[in-house]
Amino acid sequence: MNASTQTYVLDASAAVDYIDSGPGAPQIELKLADGLRQQRPLLMSVVNLGEVFYLSWQRSGEEKARQTVARLSRLPLLMVPVDLPQALKASELKAIHKLPYVDAIAAALALQHRATLVTADRDFEKLGRHFSVMWLPRR
Repeated sequence: MNASTQTYVLDASAAVDYIDSGPGAPQIELKLADGLRQQRPLLMSVVNLGEVFYLSWQRSGEEKARQTVARLSRLPLLMVPVDLPQALKASELKAIHKLPYVDAIAAALALQHRATLVTADRDFEKLGRHFSVMWLPRR
């Protein structure tokens, strides 16, 4: 699959980086624009959206957290509910690679869709080189 038709999955760290205009925001902006142009939105698990909501609430309070979720909902992102195969794949990834479960949810979604995971979270290094990851710069 060539890069122009590749599917991408955002994890929570990528979404937070984008919302906070972090160092990876320009890369995510390009992927969002490509997704819009190709009518191929980026994917994000509702569980990872919940993590973004939680992190935003912890840092800046409830109102800011709700604004963050509203802002993300206006982007060309498809929020994907967790189904049983994804939940089981996430559990397998957690068991084998010792990933936090919420990270394993994002990885399982990427595997389900043969997508590239977009992240700044180095926990995903545990998955090895056979897993497609677009690494964002660290803060």
